[in-house]
This record gives sequence, C-alpha cells and structure tokens, in this order.
Amino acid sequence: MSRKLTSSEMAIGGYKFFRYLVKGGLLDINLEVTKRCNAHCNFCDYWKEENPPELRDYVPVVKRLKPLSVGLTGGEPFLRKDLADVISSLRKNFGFLFISLITNGSLLTLDRGIEVWEAGLDELSISLDYFDKRHDQDRGLPGLAEHILSLAPRLKSAGINLGFNVVIKNGNYREIPEIISQSSQMGIRVSLSTYNCWRINNETHMVKETELSALKDTVQKIKDLKNRCVNLTTSEYYLDRIPEFFAKRAIPGCTAGLNWIQVTPDGMIKRCSDHPIAGHYSDWRNSLFEPTTCDRCWYACRGAAQEPWTLKRFLALAKEALAH
Repeated sequence: MSRKLTSSEMAIGGYKFFRYLVKGGLLDINLEVTKRCNAHCNFCDYWKEENPPELRDYVPVVKRLKPLSVGLTGGEPFLRKDLADVISSLRKNFGFLFISLITNGSLLTLDRGIEVWEAGLDELSISLDYFDKRHDQDRGLPGLAEHILSLAPRLKSAGINLGFNVVIKNGNYREIPEIISQSSQMGIRVSLSTYNCWRINNETHMVKETELSALKDTVQKIKDLKNRCVNLTTSEYYLDRIPEFFAKRAIPGCTAGLNWIQVTPDGMIKRCSDHPIAGHYSDWRNSLFEPTTCDRCWYACRGAAQEPWTLKRFLALAKEALAH
C-alpha cells in the first residue's frame, strides 16, 4: 500500500515548508548515488565518465543541507546493491523527508521495486520517452520499453507510487498526449521535462523552429488533458514555457544553487548537474552560490523551484500530501 504520512510527519513537513517560504533554503537536492550506468544514451555522457567513490551513508549530507525533498538519481541507481539500505537510513533519520527515485528501469524488477518501496521511498519514477523500440535505441538497451511497460502495472498493483518521467523532444512531442492517456489508463503518473542539448551539444532531439507551431498546439492538448487526467503532475506554469525554451534556447530566472542543488556520489556539491563541482557538502551554506545568470535549460527541477507559490499551487500540494 502507498505510504501514508503520520500526523507528526505532516506537522514537521508543514513547519519546514513554512520556514522554506520565509527564510529560503533548499527545496530539493538531486542526489547522485552513483555515476555508473548500464545505458548508452546519446544525450548524456555519464556512462563515459570516471566513477567517483560512493558514500555508504548520505544521512550526514542531508542533515547538513536540510532540504524538503531528496531525489535519488544516477547514473543508474539500481546498480547499487545497497540501494534499499541507502533509502532506509534516510527514512529512519528524518521526521519529514520526501524521497523519490528515478531509474532507467532496465534493472528494475518487481522484487527490487517492492524492496526500495518498503525501505521508505515516497515516489518511484521510470524514464520512458517512447512506448516502442525508439526508446531502446535512444538508451542503447534492447527490449527496454517492453520490459518497462510489462513491469509497470505489476509495480502499481503492489501499491507503489509509480510514475513515468518523459522528456519532451523532437521525436516524441506529438505523441505526449497519447502517452499521458495510456498511462492514465494504467493508473500511472506522468511528469514531463524538456530536452536540452547543452550537456554534450547534441542538437538531434531539439524541437526545430519549423515545428514550434505544432509544439504549441501539442502543449495546449496536454493542458486540456491535465484538466481531465489526474495523472499528469506537470504544472501549467512549466508547460507554458516549453515552446518558449525551444524557440529562444533560454528561460531566465533559474534558482539552481539557491533553491536546489546537485550532490555527487562522493558528497561534492554542484549548482546543478551541468555545472562544475563547487565544494564539499560540509562547506554548504545558503550563501555559497551567487544567483546564476545561466538560462540554458528548462529541466523539470527548475520549474518546481521557480514556479510562484500561488493559492492554486498550495491547494494542489495539500491535495497531494493528503493523498499520501
């Protein structure tokens, strides 16, 4: 069954959230538990990089940074045999902490999914950009899409809060409404992010200027679906800026380093995944990073931290918390 927040956790979470709104700090940290990866994506170079040491315990890191939520990422997190232990130690040491995990899904099984869920995970997300072999080709993992789509309903039936993380790009943007609809029929959440060519200068997946009109039409269809399909978690604030990003290759106002940061497997801090290491987690202070002038992406983590806190957003957050 889905993990329910206790009254104590909700009270602590409410206090932390109020403190964040008043004093600032970190809404989220993207915590790389490994840089090792078994995929060979043509839009990422992690699988080519040297693997740094991996900490066994990230509790001291999270205690120092004091975020409201932690997103466990990679590389591919399921390459760590002690992944459930990492999650369990985080869950046991904090009165309130939203813990999510994103995986390419290739090493995910029903047993391992249940294992990390029972260890204290709040949200499990699987990267899935296509529902066919094009996804296998982009990730360099034959049979990946079929494996994910056959496993996902079983994970959902086991009570796991499951979602697909879909990156909008040139090859799939017209199909996003159908992906949302099919996922809704399976009872699986969908969250959207936006492709960015900056990491390795791969323009292949960028939506072209000649496609912008069709992209705008698709975004409107997605917004219409959002009002009918409760499984789409991406906000209209984020959706509205997707065509702008592909048109201008820039969105201003990033709060990376101020409201969210990246942590490497060995406990080093980056402003975000695409920026260099700035120091050790023990060096963290709220004034460590100056406001950034970088505007070259429109990742989903940007939208979550950058979106204004309106009454509508507060109500949506409260509804989601109560559903947990």
